[in-house]
Amino acid sequence: MGARILGSNGMTFAGRLSVITAYLAMAFVGAIVLGMI
Repeated sequence: MGARILGSNGMTFAGRLSVITAYLAMAFVGAIVLGMI
């Protein structure tokens, strides 16, 4: 049970990290595009 909870938390952390990374990448690209315009 404990291992399952740890695995779940790990997946949640990885998923959250990937979402944050994707969000920052989109914001960065958006800022560059707006700057070019």
